[in-house]
Amino acid sequence: MRERVFDDAEGIPPDIDPAISVGTHDAMLRAAWWQDLGNDDPRLPQAFMIAFSAAAFSSSSFERHGAPLPAALAKAVPKRQAEFVAGRLAARRAIERLGVAAAMPGIGPSREPQWQAGVTGSITHAGEIAGAVAVVSSSVTGVGIDIENVVEADAREAIRELAITPGEHALLEARRRHLSAGMIVTIAFSAKESFFKGVFSSVGRYFGFDAVRISWLDADAGRLGLTLRKTLCPSLPEGRSFALGFKLLSANTVATSFVW
Repeated sequence: MRERVFDDAEGIPPDIDPAISVGTHDAMLRAAWWQDLGNDDPRLPQAFMIAFSAAAFSSSSFERHGAPLPAALAKAVPKRQAEFVAGRLAARRAIERLGVAAAMPGIGPSREPQWQAGVTGSITHAGEIAGAVAVVSSSVTGVGIDIENVVEADAREAIRELAITPGEHALLEARRRHLSAGMIVTIAFSAKESFFKGVFSSVGRYFGFDAVRISWLDADAGRLGLTLRKTLCPSLPEGRSFALGFKLLSANTVATSFVW
C-alpha cells in the first residue's frame, strides 16, 4: 500500500497506520484505516475505509482482488468500476474482522450488496473514499452507512427539493448550531440514505425520501431522529422512530449511520 500525506478536505485522517492494508498491492489503493462512525449503538462496529485513485484504476483490479465484474458494470466508466472494487474490498475486510471466512459481497437485482450467509452490512463511497461495515446478521435487523461530501451551494436547493420538506428544513436551520447550511443539508440527505440501506432488505422495494421525516437534531452530539410518515412493511409502521448518528470525517465530508 502506497502512503502519502493527505489533505484534510479529502476526509482522510492524517495519521494513517501503514500496517493497515487490504493485503494486495495495487496502484489504485492509496490508504486504508478503521473509522469510528460516532454512533453510540454497540451493535455498530467501526467501518473499514479505503482511499483509492480512480485515475490509477485498471480492469485488472477485478481479477487481482478476486472481484467478479458484474454484468451491470461491464460498460461502466472506470471511476464507477473503481468504486465497486474499493467498496467490495472494504466489505471483505470488514467481514474478516468478524472472524469468519470472508466472501466478497455480490450484487443483487436492485444493485444492492448480497452478503454471505450469517452476515449483513453496508457499503458506501463518496469521491475517492469507500467504506463498509459488517455485522453478524442475527444481532441486527439491518444496518446502513453513508458517506457524503458537503453539498455545494449551486446544488443545495435541488437536494432540499428532493429530500427535505420545508418543515424539516426549518427544524434543521433552527438547531444546526456550528454546522454550516451546506453541511446540515448534506447530513439530512445522508441520514435518509443510511436509513434506506438499512431497511431495504426488510421493505424489499424502493421508496422515496418522503417516507421518513427528520423529527429532531442534536448537532453537538452528532445525533438525529427519523420518524416514518407511512408504513413501509409490518415491522416499519407509520409513526415508528429511530435515532441515527453522524460524524464529520473532515470539514467537507460526513458519515451517517443507522442500525436497528
